[in-house]
Amino acid sequence: MPARLIVSDVDGCLCPEESEAWDPAPLMRIAALTRAAADGFGPIAPLTLCTGRPQPYVELLMKLLDIRLPAICENGAVVYTLADNRAVYGPGVTPEKLAGLAAVRAFIERQILPQSPDIVRQFGKEAQISLFSRDHDRLLRADEQVRDFVVRQSLPPLVIETSHYYLNISLEGVDKGRALEWLLEREGLGAEEVVGIGDTEGDLPLRRRVGFFACPANARPSIRAVADYISPAPVADGVLDILSRPECQRA
Repeated sequence: MPARLIVSDVDGCLCPEESEAWDPAPLMRIAALTRAAADGFGPIAPLTLCTGRPQPYVELLMKLLDIRLPAICENGAVVYTLADNRAVYGPGVTPEKLAGLAAVRAFIERQILPQSPDIVRQFGKEAQISLFSRDHDRLLRADEQVRDFVVRQSLPPLVIETSHYYLNISLEGVDKGRALEWLLEREGLGAEEVVGIGDTEGDLPLRRRVGFFACPANARPSIRAVADYISPAPVADGVLDILSRPECQRA
């Protein structure tokens, strides 16, 4: 079935996860496609973003790619619309959960970061915490420290996930899938009309709510195992390949 919406992750898909300069060439080719789609012509369906990145980062990409639909930030905790510059909390975010997350953030600032200069907290997030380090073992130790603190303080449950470079701490019951359900209901779309693009375990809730799911060559094995299509090319070149598929063509 032709698509009415394409939903793409950012890191590992549109750009590398590592803190390094992007190759602008494939991203500019993607931008040409998404800008045409936003204006109602061109080969592909309109595209929006579904990412763990914070709203200011997503806002920049939305301006570059001319994305006019709401974008999902912080793994579903924040939804942002460029036209009215409005950011709102996503489904499942409550004051109690935010208070628990604030306690964890204070613990990290007080107990983890002073002892770990190689770990950096990513600024700009409202309802999620992300720590970056090139020392994966140190991230795993921070993971253990945070989990122990949550249990000792009897805080609301959190989702704590460690990738190669990031430790992400999210609110339980808040994910990309729930936010996407909200977006599809808002736009009057069915899952069968949506294409999803992702590369890590955080995209599994996205995969379960789209009719067609694809990933670039650099995707994790768990994502490759559930993808309908695996591009032979990595990152943005892989996304360009995916966008050329018949499933991404405008309905």
